[in-house]
Amino acid sequence: MALHWGHAALVLGLLGLGLYMVDLPKGAGRSSAIAWHKSFGILALLLVAARIAWRRLHPPPEDARLDGTQRRLADAGHRLLCLLLVLTPLAGYLSSSFTKYPMRAFGLSIPKAGWPDEAINAFFNGAHAVLAWSLAALIAAHIAAVVLHALQGRTVLHRMLPGHRPD
Repeated sequence: MALHWGHAALVLGLLGLGLYMVDLPKGAGRSSAIAWHKSFGILALLLVAARIAWRRLHPPPEDARLDGTQRRLADAGHRLLCLLLVLTPLAGYLSSSFTKYPMRAFGLSIPKAGWPDEAINAFFNGAHAVLAWSLAALIAAHIAAVVLHALQGRTVLHRMLPGHRPD
């Protein structure tokens, strides 16, 4: 639960920071916002790796209140969320790898996967934007599903709140 909520807050913050920084004029403010976005993006990638490892070792209990179709949709939605949570920061990292600027996370140098190349950078930057918008849409659908279940009397949110005991 802590990984879920911490990662959720981080990803929502990254989406907000990404939207904020795209229209900033060139200068120290924009450079600082980009540096923070990159640093927290690397952290998000590490956190999703930890979440995937945790989930492999601790599969969630099946929710008997959901029918087979709903369980399959929930599983597909979670798998797609996971995929986007990996691909979005990975595309951002690859975009940054093909610039002339050094790669840093929280002030520490990290290796780049590429070399300065504007065309490759533009490709991965575009992919990062498309993936981020797709992730935002899927997060909205994820939240809408929680609300829909609550309206149908099948509250699923409590399973992700502290103090919950398995059903």
